[in-house]
Amino acid sequence: MRLGRPARAAIIGLALTLGAAACSTGGSPTASAPPSASAGGLEKTKIKVATLPAIDSAALYVAIDQKLFEKEGLEVTPQVVQAAPEAIPMLVKGEIDAMFGNYVSMFQAHDKQALKLRILAEGSRAAPDSLSIMALPNSPIKTAKDLEGKTINVNVLHNFQELALTQVLKANNVDPSKIKYVQVTFQNIMPSWKGGQIDAAYLGEPMVTAATSSMGARKILDPASGPAAEFPISGYVGTQEWYDKSPKTAAAFQRAIHNAAKLMENNREVVAKVLPNFTQIEASTAATVTFPYFSSSDNPVRLQRVADWMLEAKWLSKAIDVKSLMSPTTSG
Repeated sequence: MRLGRPARAAIIGLALTLGAAACSTGGSPTASAPPSASAGGLEKTKIKVATLPAIDSAALYVAIDQKLFEKEGLEVTPQVVQAAPEAIPMLVKGEIDAMFGNYVSMFQAHDKQALKLRILAEGSRAAPDSLSIMALPNSPIKTAKDLEGKTINVNVLHNFQELALTQVLKANNVDPSKIKYVQVTFQNIMPSWKGGQIDAAYLGEPMVTAATSSMGARKILDPASGPAAEFPISGYVGTQEWYDKSPKTAAAFQRAIHNAAKLMENNREVVAKVLPNFTQIEASTAATVTFPYFSSSDNPVRLQRVADWMLEAKWLSKAIDVKSLMSPTTSG
């Protein structure tokens, strides 16, 4: 079945975080008034932040649109990259002040000493129905157990998709070692799926909505359920060196991101408004897709889960104490 224009735009706009889904975290629906910039004495008032053309990074654009950075005395310039690893050398060289990316890639870089990481603010967490393992209407796959021996796509091998799904598979009495993962670019997921190169598709919004409405695809398993509920996906990070030189600027940035998330909790219109500005998701699609949870405060306990699962999977050479990498919470 042919995808309509909104569905095609949705697939392109998914870009590189694969994931996303509904918009809440619990807390006040309106942004709190931050202290004045003059009182803060910021070390830098203009910063560049590398970001991705994906729903998960919406808080940055809402903060710009709603002038939350401006209230903090900050001028933030987004610099769009196509994948988080592209931005790591830029961060290390000081070409950007901060970046948005998935935690698995960031923790791997920190583990390999490619950078000394400082987490500035949490970004997005997977929400129910934001991610989905899906089968075509005529597929013999009916239950999670049927996934054993099958091939599933991921956008990057050994990244957050695989990490979260492994825990959910085990909770559903499925042997993760019997799943074969293949790396498939986003634009090739649908052709590979229809052509039989993959047996089930690992999709995130807005592709979940597109596949359901345009192809009649069936949901088999939610990778953001059970042990992976509210799985932390992405956040805003800098280097420890940059943070040490600009702690007040970092705190102002964090406040603006947190206040944007508070504003977004019960007001999906502010999210839908900005999505067409930095993704190829059309306004009509933005109005219907499931958003991720956007974090209005930072929680080292839930973020530690990512590092612990990575160590369990042998994706890290040693344990990471996530709390030691996090900035003090100055709002939320």
